[in-house]
Parts: sequence; C-alpha cells; structure tokens
Amino acid sequence: MTIQRALPDGWIWLPEILSLLGSYWGAPAIVALILVWRRMQVRGRSTPLDVTLCRFVLGLALALAGAAISKAMFALPRPFVVLGDAVYRAHSAPDSRYTMPSGHSVYVGVLVAALWPALGWAGRIGLLVFAAAVGWSRLVLGAHFPMDVIAGLALGGACTAAVGSWAKRMARGVPMAGPKW
Repeated sequence: MTIQRALPDGWIWLPEILSLLGSYWGAPAIVALILVWRRMQVRGRSTPLDVTLCRFVLGLALALAGAAISKAMFALPRPFVVLGDAVYRAHSAPDSRYTMPSGHSVYVGVLVAALWPALGWAGRIGLLVFAAAVGWSRLVLGAHFPMDVIAGLALGGACTAAVGSWAKRMARGVPMAGPKW
C-alpha cells in the first residue's frame, strides 16, 4: 500500500500520537471529562449529559464485545502479514493478530456517536476531523486496511445507536427490565 510510504519517516510521530489519542485506553478520561462537563452545567438533576455518558459507556461495552467477536470470526490478517513487514511502521506491537474491524476506529465511532447530540456544529466538525485523523493514522502505520477502519467506525456508531433507549432509561434511573409481576 502506498499510503504507508506517503508520510516521511521523520513524521511518523504524528500518526503515532493520533493512534494513541484514538485508543480505547482513553475511555476513562472521556468518562471523567463528561462528568466534569456535566457538573459545570447543571447540579442535582438529570441532564442530556447523563444520557451521553450512559450512551458512551454502554455503546463502548457492546462495541468492544462486537469487535472481539468479529476479529475472531473473520480472522483476517493484518496488512504486514499480507504485504510484508515493511508496511508496518508503528513502534509498538499490534494488540491483536487480526485486523477486522479496527479497534481504534470502533472506539472513535462510539465516541462520535455518543457525543454528537451533545455538541454544536463546531464540536461535531471537530469529532469528524478527529475520526478521520485516527483512521488515517491506522492506515499510515500499516496496522489496518481501509475497510477495517470503515467497518470499525460503522460498528462503533451502530452499537452506540443500538443502546440509545437503554441509555435514556439508565440516565433517568428507570429499571432496564420494566415492572416485575
């Protein structure tokens, strides 16, 4: 793939940083930021940020489970296995043997879908730019094929959308299972 060679070696730090920022290991920081943001806005009552937080947490749990199952089910090799070691430019070892879907893109898909309703147009554009930058970083580093990134974004967004009604119920303190008879 020529995309790995489009970026000079001296600039490899840029996709490395973007991949670091787009890693699901940042999820606790996102939860903390949403909690701080909520506290700054309204005290003592349910807010749309409660729904955002629940959507993020539930969506991420479902999406990461879906990604793990998908990686095991498809068992598609990473680009460096197919195209040779020269395409892998990351300094760290990949976190799994399989490529479909990109875990970074799954996480970013959840982040975008969860935060989208809570942000204005500038925040939404920022989210889209961030998602594109993280996806680009995974390609440039040779960790994924383009379809892996697209599938990851779609899976993350779909899982977050799927838990939307649960997130609203959780944020309002309504039991998930309904009344007991």
